[in-house]
Amino acid sequence: MSNWFNPVDIYCERLDPSFWAEPINALSNLSFIAAGFFLLRLRPPRSDLVATLVILIGLGSFSFHTFANRLTGLIDTLVIAIYLVTFAFLIPKQWSRKSILIQLGSVLMLIITIILAQLLMNLLKPSLPWLPPGIYFGAWLALIVYAMATQYSNTSATRFLWLAVIVFPLSLLSRQVDMPLCDLTSGTHWLWHLLNGLTLYLSSYGLCLKKDSKPEEF
Repeated sequence: MSNWFNPVDIYCERLDPSFWAEPINALSNLSFIAAGFFLLRLRPPRSDLVATLVILIGLGSFSFHTFANRLTGLIDTLVIAIYLVTFAFLIPKQWSRKSILIQLGSVLMLIITIILAQLLMNLLKPSLPWLPPGIYFGAWLALIVYAMATQYSNTSATRFLWLAVIVFPLSLLSRQVDMPLCDLTSGTHWLWHLLNGLTLYLSSYGLCLKKDSKPEEF
């Protein structure tokens, strides 16, 4: 159990195991908090749930960039996974045909996409070590599918989903170059937080937007 509390040092900014060794990485998690509070202003129950998860992502990431151990890293990953599954379960409500089976199928599609993406990353990593984790690449591919599926049922929501599709690769790039460009930039992981907060806001807003451009209640 003690292994869960062993210090983790995988980011450019961290130079020692102290709590405040990554101040920029830690404080940049405010982007998730801000995105969550803006989503809370939408009011419907669905936006409350998604907004809460976005805020929890910020808190989980903050804990990982301060305490920096395997346990906080696991918490950080679990909250992100819960958000992804929740998004996948709710997004079919934006489509013309929606049912619990379609919602479960959407979640299954997400999981399969992430698993296949991870297998692909494992295959390519030896020669291309800068490639992102499968969970993020798979989530991006799934988001493209969700944006395409929403295209003809809610064009207003689709605009936000496609914006998220565009922003996320830039966000992911800033995450992946953090260590390779460490000597040149002193770290870019903070930019991952800022752009990812924007990505989550855009995708979550698209999730909650009705055809009349107002947040949907259900």
